[in-house]
Amino acid sequence: MRVLIIGAGPTGLTLALALRHRGIACRLIECRTGPERWSRALGVQARTLEVLDRLGLAERFLAAAHPLEGAAFHLPGRTSGSSAPSAGQEVRLRFQHVHPRFPSMVILPQYETERLLTEAGAAPELGTEFLEMQNGNALLRHQDGRLEWVAADWIAGCDGAHSGLRHSLDLPFPGHRYLQQLVLADLSLEGLDRARMHVFPDSPAPLICFPLPDGHWRTIALLPPDAPPPAQGSLIPFQRPGLTLGEPSWWNLFRISQRQVPRMQIDRRLLLGDAAHIHSPAGGQGMNLGIQDAWSLAAAIAEGPGAVALWAGRRHGLARQVIRATDLMTRMMTARSPLLASLRARVFRLAAGSPMLSRQLETGLAGLRYPAPPA
Repeated sequence: MRVLIIGAGPTGLTLALALRHRGIACRLIECRTGPERWSRALGVQARTLEVLDRLGLAERFLAAAHPLEGAAFHLPGRTSGSSAPSAGQEVRLRFQHVHPRFPSMVILPQYETERLLTEAGAAPELGTEFLEMQNGNALLRHQDGRLEWVAADWIAGCDGAHSGLRHSLDLPFPGHRYLQQLVLADLSLEGLDRARMHVFPDSPAPLICFPLPDGHWRTIALLPPDAPPPAQGSLIPFQRPGLTLGEPSWWNLFRISQRQVPRMQIDRRLLLGDAAHIHSPAGGQGMNLGIQDAWSLAAAIAEGPGAVALWAGRRHGLARQVIRATDLMTRMMTARSPLLASLRARVFRLAAGSPMLSRQLETGLAGLRYPAPPA
């Protein structure tokens, strides 16, 4: 048996390692000619650490990542007898370590995740591009222009939101694009506790700050639909009282979408990760979902075609659940009416003050509401 894997992001790299872990031959191709230094995904969930542990990699990831002790919500306060906001208050949610072995979430940039998976033996062929499918075979183009036809028992598309395999299968990718724009920046920042992620849910734009392992911060601002695009490199979306911001080493502006293919399998061709489903980054689910797609697919391929068909149905349903959950989180974070903003603040305060509710939120953040990875 031989599997062709298209795309060497976290999903494709994990699939290659998982297949080899089960003694299944595979070939992993990637059109890029080298690693990318900047990427959007950050959080590695406890459920994903279970997968990495099966591969003997959990300790390496934990050593490279930045741990989180909890979250801090910076809410607007109210001056006594007035409706005007005061300097505000910080409401802290402390993680209760809902997983018996692993932290609920650690912070590690995607390029570091890719480095660790590559060093573990994923062995991608860089500069090799998938072009099309014909009669069940894949046409590849090498960096020197040479063309190659490849036959495989299974062909797995892990090639992202603009998947070439998905296009070659003529599969639709229905969904919608959010009106809000996201601004991301990696920068130095003073004024926040590095033990926590920090959420500023109110105007001028909701802001989330994650501490990075190298001492910098990833800042993410959600601009309202009617906001003019900021100038390249602008720090205005990230400014808050009490914060001192340095010049960004990386800055990016983009829109987010939620989309899902109608099915993840057509005969012996499979789609997983962002090639099959994309959604809002709220909750840090995307990269984790793809890695878990990959591990469970390797187990299914080892078992046989019937197990792969079951995998496709189950993972499609699970991705649909994640899309709904992240959409709800995004709508809650971007709600602008005073009533909804007040309700949002109340939810954060309740979560911080209720061990039961905070445990439920942490369980979702850790990915533990979804099935454990197969052995």
